Amino acid sequence: MDKGTQSLLNVLLSVLAPVMVLDHCSVSGPELWQLGTTPAMALALSLPLGFGLWTFIQSRRVEPLTLFGLLGTILTGVVTIYANTGGSEAIRPDTPWWYAAKEAAIPLLLCGAVMVTARRQDSLLRVLLYSDSLFDITTIEKAVAEKGQQSAYDALLWRSSLFLGLSLVGSAVANFILSLCFLLPVLDQPATRQALEYNYAVGRMTWWGYLVIGVPLLITLVGVIRSLVARLEDMTGLDRERLMLR
Repeated sequence: MDKGTQSLLNVLLSVLAPVMVLDHCSVSGPELWQLGTTPAMALALSLPLGFGLWTFIQSRRVEPLTLFGLLGTILTGVVTIYANTGGSEAIRPDTPWWYAAKEAAIPLLLCGAVMVTARRQDSLLRVLLYSDSLFDITTIEKAVAEKGQQSAYDALLWRSSLFLGLSLVGSAVANFILSLCFLLPVLDQPATRQALEYNYAVGRMTWWGYLVIGVPLLITLVGVIRSLVARLEDMTGLDRERLMLR
């Protein structure tokens, strides 16, 4: 499967399908698709989890983003189980804070991984942005060595890792706030509706998270790549066409 198809499936099974399931299947009823809150949440979480496991089986390697995505899905299941085991029909009152902490923890863990690996050859910067699928790294590093720019090159990669890490910290803060905005109002609902409203809120967060957080983060990452290209052009004397792979 090519990367474009895989990315499309990832968006479909990790965002669109779970949102549709949570929106339309959470109500209990006579229709086949009216599963109830717990089965609907289980089905919604199984879609990205199943896709991540299938991707691993196909490629036989663990992609960092896939791994953190699976961790996020599993933690969503854990928080959901906790929310609905308080001994009453209402969700536990501290559920919004646990969910918000979970949403913030994933980008913070990814930020930590970026910074810990920043000075390694297999750094997450090289996996996520400065990869050999985008850049002709062999040619770049040969030019860097020929021009005696190794120290400047290492400093550039460190600064790029730092900027990537800071953008993930910003994502963590935004995730935390967005989660509370959607989940705290659930506690104001009648106890008999809170589990249902919780499912609806998780679905809306999944969708809005990609719009409100994902799009700005993507723009930031594109900015990091553009900055890398500009500095590498100055450092190596190579133009954009020679720096990047077509």
